[in-house]
Amino acid sequence: MRYIVVLLLIVLMIQCRQKESPSDPDSGIYQPTPYILQVPQGFPQPYISSDNPLTNEGVDLGKRLYSDAILSSNGLSCSSCHNRGKSFSSPYYITLTGDKISIPPHLNLAFNPDYNWNGSVTKLETLPMGDFEPQFFNTNADTLFYRLSHHPLYPQLFYKAFGITNFYTLSYEELKMTICKALVQYIRTLISADSKLDRYQLKGGALTQEERDGMDVFFSERGDCFHCHGYPLFTDNLYHNNGLDDQFTGQNAGRNLITHAASDMGMFSTPTLRNIELTAPYMHDGRFNTLEEVVEFYNSGVKFSRTIDPIMTKPGKESGLQLTAYEKASLVAFLKTLTDTSFISAK
Repeated sequence: MRYIVVLLLIVLMIQCRQKESPSDPDSGIYQPTPYILQVPQGFPQPYISSDNPLTNEGVDLGKRLYSDAILSSNGLSCSSCHNRGKSFSSPYYITLTGDKISIPPHLNLAFNPDYNWNGSVTKLETLPMGDFEPQFFNTNADTLFYRLSHHPLYPQLFYKAFGITNFYTLSYEELKMTICKALVQYIRTLISADSKLDRYQLKGGALTQEERDGMDVFFSERGDCFHCHGYPLFTDNLYHNNGLDDQFTGQNAGRNLITHAASDMGMFSTPTLRNIELTAPYMHDGRFNTLEEVVEFYNSGVKFSRTIDPIMTKPGKESGLQLTAYEKASLVAFLKTLTDTSFISAK
């Protein structure tokens, strides 16, 4: 009788341990750990979706998926186009219609209200959905289910992050949405706030005389840059026609393609200037290869149209900024102080 009691106790102990194991999908104790997002000083509150709260497990899963070609059938991953060394961007891609589109960097997206150059995406969780299509990952649904379910780590990681015990209980759309949620949790943690300028502003760091002179141009009416690119995000997250064109065809119609409002013709989302040194070429179509070309455009190349931003047509600026050679060079030097080397080197 004593041996039977001891045997029963051993069985009960084993069952309890199995139920307590967080790696066991059948344990019934799925409970991810909240991730505390560190918001830099002076930054606004981030946009966090109520149906996709940040968790340690979700962020870890998203980080792994971001660089894993398991999501594609052509060997590509998110990191193929969003290279860390280029501030999680790459020069551009060519659309199926032959348009060249500059790829925005994945940084500080937690503070954006909408996404893409024309604001075509209003919720960050849906931003990666298009990557599964033939133009990018060319994902095969059947092999995606198979690869994830037979992977040595992903079944456990998806359970820890989202409580999923069997991939095959999900539809393909549900699986993609879950993957997107994980990717977006990781993307929201990609915050850049430790540039040379940040250290100067907040920690008593130093700038060269040329950089300080460029800062004066940037934050004064002389350059007028600060109206749309204010500190600390260096974007106002609004839409502007900055005078790139006076005729609007195809993708150059900008925000108008989404709203169909005549007043939005030629308007594009203001890009952040953080890490701008790393994200060439510039503008929505990558028409400028260098920062010097960008500055010269604002200096002497602005084109006027009915929807051009009033900032571009202030009295005295009808012919551009007309900066001196030194002012242009100092402005470029200042823009390079927005480079955050810790952001691109962090693991």
